[in-house]
Amino acid sequence: MAQPALTNARARNPWVVAHRGAWSTRSEQNTLAAFERAAAIGADAVELDVRRTADGRIVVVHDARIGGRPVGRLALAQLRERLAPGQAPLLEEALERLAGEIAVDVELKDGGCVAEAMAIVARHLDPAGSVVTSFRDSVLAEVARVAPEARTGLLLGPHPALDRLEARLRRVGAAFVAPRVRRAPSPILDWAADHGHECWAWTVNDAQALGTVLDAPAVGAVITDRPDRALALVGRRPAVAVSREP
Repeated sequence: MAQPALTNARARNPWVVAHRGAWSTRSEQNTLAAFERAAAIGADAVELDVRRTADGRIVVVHDARIGGRPVGRLALAQLRERLAPGQAPLLEEALERLAGEIAVDVELKDGGCVAEAMAIVARHLDPAGSVVTSFRDSVLAEVARVAPEARTGLLLGPHPALDRLEARLRRVGAAFVAPRVRRAPSPILDWAADHGHECWAWTVNDAQALGTVLDAPAVGAVITDRPDRALALVGRRPAVAVSREP
């Protein structure tokens, strides 16, 4: 099966990206089960977080420190001992499972594993069905060097310096901006529209904010903990409802 394509998202609706998969409790985030559930409910893509362990394994895990220890100072077995069952799958495992089923947003959390992570991505994902995002300019610049075919996005906090943003995007070669959007309308969404840049907004969960963001002209994707809610708003209701923890 061909990898779903992430290009030309606005041709129908903004893409719905399941943030760390489709999960009901925090212990399910960034697990193979959560990623598969995102595909089952009809999300366009999953977002997952990538780090490197002390023994050189490229894993899917969000937090920089687990149980008070940096992930980079924990071996894979030690890391998994500190997490819920199923968490911290290998990136290789995740992409093997997802290839051909759903597109993937690979967030690189640090600069210690760019070449290795991109080699794994290249083995499993078509460039048209994946993007690579990071908060770090140096990481995106390295991605551009080792995997020039990759489509990248620059992650931003809620209040980026807009006067320097155009230069940053050119310097790192990012194809889109991915700002944190606490509420809508938002200055960054207006900036993106005015400057002709695609925008992937994160992490938008509130129903009213989702509706506004999904209608914003620059938004090509919305990254959300509530992919079921977002899918309903864009008229593609999920095949399987996602129940949430209280």
